[in-house]
Amino acid sequence: MNCQIFHFGFMSAAESFRCVSDSGPLWKTLLGPALVLISVFVAWLGIRNARAVARQKATLDIIEKFESTEHYRSLNEAFSATRKAGGFAALHDPQSDEERKARADVQDYLNHYELVAIGIRNNILDEKIYKEWMGSAVVRDWNAAASYIQRERWRLNEAKDDFVYRPRLYASYQWLASRFSRDALRLTNASSDKPQLMHAGGPGDDPLPEPNDPGPAPPAIVDDP
Repeated sequence: MNCQIFHFGFMSAAESFRCVSDSGPLWKTLLGPALVLISVFVAWLGIRNARAVARQKATLDIIEKFESTEHYRSLNEAFSATRKAGGFAALHDPQSDEERKARADVQDYLNHYELVAIGIRNNILDEKIYKEWMGSAVVRDWNAAASYIQRERWRLNEAKDDFVYRPRLYASYQWLASRFSRDALRLTNASSDKPQLMHAGGPGDDPLPEPNDPGPAPPAIVDDP
């Protein structure tokens, strides 16, 4: 930067300073950094949009598989039959091959919802698209299976001398259903009495130890505005 002093004859005490950039006008100096910032912003927008498109595509793919593949269609039929017959209570301690198969199908069906909810929580799947297509079914099926899930959360401890409540079982599914509707049932350890040891024995009573590093607590339930 080159600065020069100019004296004006009619103002003996006054001085004016003029600084002239050796590299040219100021806008030329700032142009390079500005272009870099713009390039970075455009690249960030491109990455964000690409991720959004990938989430939307993954969500549509999982919905299409749920609606069309034979595996998921059979699970849906088994779950719907159990829901309409009110047969969830028998699945906790199934006594026949038919009940054991129904239990396995219901578990797989609920696991599908749990997996989707985990994907949405971690920003892998698109919540808006999934809610638009599956929102009502998510809440309906959660409420229908809530009593079954509540009983499944009560598990024997390692010593098998007491029941403990495992709220992480289908915690993400509960979170998703609660986000989709205020009508979704909220399950806690206070939602039912602790089972009696004399009634233990079904596969749903098997111990379910907490992991050494359980990670964050189940997400808080937030109502829609």
